[in-house]
Amino acid sequence: MSAAVAGPLLGEDDRGIPRSLPLLAALVEAESCSCAAAARPADSGLVRAFRGGAAPKVPIRIFMERIHLRTRSVPAAQGMVRIDGTAFVLAGIYITRFVRSAAGRDAGILVEPATAHRLVAVAVLLAAKFGGHPPRKWAGVFQESSEGAILADEMVDLEGRFLRAIDFRLFVDSVGFDSFCKVLERGPRAPSAGGGCASKKRQADEATGEEDERRRVRARLPIPAVLSN
Repeated sequence: MSAAVAGPLLGEDDRGIPRSLPLLAALVEAESCSCAAAARPADSGLVRAFRGGAAPKVPIRIFMERIHLRTRSVPAAQGMVRIDGTAFVLAGIYITRFVRSAAGRDAGILVEPATAHRLVAVAVLLAAKFGGHPPRKWAGVFQESSEGAILADEMVDLEGRFLRAIDFRLFVDSVGFDSFCKVLERGPRAPSAGGGCASKKRQADEATGEEDERRRVRARLPIPAVLSN
């Protein structure tokens, strides 16, 4: 990675929060809000899994900060992950890969209020593992950070589904890393007139009420505008 590009994002504030964390949280929150109206009843196992039993009420940024601070507060000897700024850049790349994947597109999965926290949790977990810090006692962190909405028992299944969807592609080269750092720096894009996920839903509903047509429209939904570069 380029120090000139990535360096400023990996620095930490006086609480130990890397700058990449709130920047990624802003992107995820913007995408979640823009796609909220486009969410459809789940008719695939992948969507049902990432919606889970309950959507956490904790704001995305607070959820991510809790994960970061909780894992840092436990000694490494106890097997917890020390998540650094790099992990949040990688997590954003992994979420993008997941939504762009054939499995994600076929399922019509979106970064929406019901899926955002679980997508973030799994992506951060995988980023920490790929960074060389394999956790052994991580599941409870996500349950605590979500105030019990994400159950510790969910995480193994979600991780497996996520990995299969992206074909286990966790490696990110320096070009891809720097490119996503620039996406983080740029921040959420302003929604275009008549655009966004909600607009796509309205267009589909106006075109036809047939369920098979809804499936075709959902399969054609574009790559999320915010989490793409």
